[in-house]
Amino acid sequence: MFKMPSLIWLQLVEGKADVVVTVAELVAMLPSKTTDVNTWSNLRYRAILVTADVTEAATGTTLSGNNTVQCTYTKYVLSFLDITPTSFKPGLSISAYVRTTGC
Repeated sequence: MFKMPSLIWLQLVEGKADVVVTVAELVAMLPSKTTDVNTWSNLRYRAILVTADVTEAATGTTLSGNNTVQCTYTKYVLSFLDITPTSFKPGLSISAYVRTTGC
């Protein structure tokens, strides 16, 4: 059964706030039944929609936003840059140019 997370109220500091959600809490929100709630494999390749509503205290104006996060097994994504050679000879060294981005 799908379990909605509880509301989290945070005080913004310099326009920012950090939210920490454990793997067990994420797995508990899954619509499918899982036996091991602490396993990252239950979340692999799933997309998580994160939404936020921020209300300005002085005016009462509320702004809403959302973004999707994709779960992967890797902490970083490696992308080969176009200047990386596309062919090589076994036994010879090669320089590869990669970009890393956080997931």
